[in-house]
Amino acid sequence: MRMHKRLALAVLAAVGLVGAGCSKPVEGKAPDAPAAAAQTERILVPVEVQKPFRKDVSSYFETTTRVQAERRVEVLAKGAGICDRVFFEEGDRVAADAILAELDKTELDAQVRQARVTLRQHKTTFEIAEKSLAEGIGAPVERDNARFAYEQAQAALEMNEARLAHQTVRAPIGGIITRRSLQEGMLVSPGMPAFTIMNPDSYALPISVPEKELAKLAVGQEALVRVDSLEGEELKASIRRINPSMDPLSGTVKVVLEFGDADRARLRDSAFARVRLVMQTIKDALVVPKDAIVEENARSFLMVAEPAAAEAGAEPAHVARRVEVEKGLEDSEVVQILSGVSDDSLVVVMGQHALKPDAQISVTTAAREIESRKDMEVGDALEAARKKAEEEKALKESQN
Repeated sequence: MRMHKRLALAVLAAVGLVGAGCSKPVEGKAPDAPAAAAQTERILVPVEVQKPFRKDVSSYFETTTRVQAERRVEVLAKGAGICDRVFFEEGDRVAADAILAELDKTELDAQVRQARVTLRQHKTTFEIAEKSLAEGIGAPVERDNARFAYEQAQAALEMNEARLAHQTVRAPIGGIITRRSLQEGMLVSPGMPAFTIMNPDSYALPISVPEKELAKLAVGQEALVRVDSLEGEELKASIRRINPSMDPLSGTVKVVLEFGDADRARLRDSAFARVRLVMQTIKDALVVPKDAIVEENARSFLMVAEPAAAEAGAEPAHVARRVEVEKGLEDSEVVQILSGVSDDSLVVVMGQHALKPDAQISVTTAAREIESRKDMEVGDALEAARKKAEEEKALKESQN
């Protein structure tokens, strides 16, 4: 179908050039009657026309970004020693507080047992000193020293138990492990990266919008998103948060887009996304195909087909008129027309670029041209059109 459309375009363009080249008045002596009849034969340029139609049209701010998980944690080792076991791999889903890895605990286990024994000793000494003071055979200073030693032993035990707990690496949040840095047998030191965990339920799209567009932004505003990992499928998102502060270096404001639950479940971390943020929408706008517009000297025109004066025995024809128009919003397919044409105008949508104003035209369609030349290649159709142009040009020259 694409090849057939190219064929129709090529034929219409070639025949359009024929009409444009043969529309000049013929100068010289008057030809005889048969020649005059041939000379007055009309040359109609085939074009395809279409009436403007109504459609909701929007303007967009377009940018690119990557999917990011707002809840992402870099898990660092707090303990020190040899890594004994690793329980999860990259891609595994873990719950909050799940044990991710264990470091060697032999030495710290012994230190904790020793601290517990010392605590019991100081507790007994403190209890004896307190009892002696109550019986009047002990001094307050002895009781106070015993209490201080007991409290110090308690603190020492708690410190050793905390150090022992740090030998177990736990997940601070629930989510998916995206990186595992620990290996069994590895010597680990405090502060060493161990795992990276992100929560897929927090996927969002951060974008940077220029300051001049800030007045057009609002929470809940719709955006259309194409994610490469989803093979170009278009998803819907909306603005969840607008940063109240501007970036002084880039002159932009950070805007965070969110997805619905169903779409969020299909995303992947750091996936590349193309975003079209809807900035303005006009309902039921009068639009024409974007390709129908002819630009010239910073002005916009449409070629419009108007009925030509009827001639006896001739096929009804139209005349091409060039109309200057005022454009409004536009998207990738259509453009809004503010003035110049109406709903009933016949706008030339194929063959308009080679069409001259006031040229006589015949209204056809791409489907009709495709059907008539379905067995021809593009090159053959062009060659036939050129040959016909040369024959008609030779006829005109012979009549001159």
